[in-house]
Amino acid sequence: MSRLDEGFTPPKACVQWCQLRSYDLHVLDDGVEVDLGWWNDHLDRAGHDIRLRGRDLDGRIVEGGRVTLQRNDLRIGTDLVETDHDSLGLLFLCAAWQGSHRNRKAMRRFPDVHNPHLTRPDESPLAKTLTVLDTCVRDRRLHDQPGGSWSGWPDTPGVGVSLMATFLWAAHASTNGGRAQLIDQFGVSTLIHEGWLEDPSVTGFTRRRYDRYVELLTRWATDIGTSPELVEMWLVQRWSARVREAREGSHAEPTLF
Repeated sequence: MSRLDEGFTPPKACVQWCQLRSYDLHVLDDGVEVDLGWWNDHLDRAGHDIRLRGRDLDGRIVEGGRVTLQRNDLRIGTDLVETDHDSLGLLFLCAAWQGSHRNRKAMRRFPDVHNPHLTRPDESPLAKTLTVLDTCVRDRRLHDQPGGSWSGWPDTPGVGVSLMATFLWAAHASTNGGRAQLIDQFGVSTLIHEGWLEDPSVTGFTRRRYDRYVELLTRWATDIGTSPELVEMWLVQRWSARVREAREGSHAEPTLF
C-alpha cells in the first residue's frame, strides 16, 4: 500500500451502495446498446477478419442492427465474436462495449492497432499487438516490461490505458495490484474528489499507478465485503450522479449517493 493511501477508507455511500447490489445482476448484466453496422464496417475497412455480433432483447444472438452487449459477453471464446484471432476480437468487443456505455467517459472510438513503425518488410503490422494480447490471455497476467517504455505498459499501438484495462479484466488477467479492473476517467475523478492523491488523468496512468489503483479497489472491496467491480462501478456512477445533480438540481433522480 502506498503511504498516500493509508487511512483512505471507502465512503459510507460506497459501502451502502455496494452492499445492496450483487455481482451477477449489476456487473455481469451491465448491458449497452451497440451499433453493429458501425463497428463491422470499420473492421472491414481496416482489413480485420473479425465480425462482432450482439443480442436482441430476448438474449438471442443477432448479426446486425442495434444490439445489446453485456459485460458478461466480454470473455475469450464468446459467441459474439467471429474471428481466427480470439484475443484481438475480444479487444474490439471490449472497445464496442466500453465506447457505448452511457455512464462512462470513454467515447466510441475505433482503435487502430496496426504498428506504424515496422522494421522489416515481411513483418505483420498486427504482430506487436497480438503478441501482447495473446500473452495476457495465455498467462492471465500483465507482465512487467523490462527495458520497456517509461510508462511500464506494453507497446500496443492504438489501445490506450482504459481499453487495455477492460481487455485485461475480460481475459481474467492480474497485475501486481491484483485482478485487473476497469478504469474510467469518471471513476478516477471520484477518487480524486474523495481525496486520493494521484494524477487525475487516466491517459497518463503508468503501470505502477494503475497497480496502486487496482490495489486500492481490492482493499476497499475487502473492507466492504463486496467485489472490486462493484466498487469501480460505484465510483463511475457517483460521478455521473454528481453531474446530474449539478445540472438538474432537485429534479435529479434520487440515489444512494
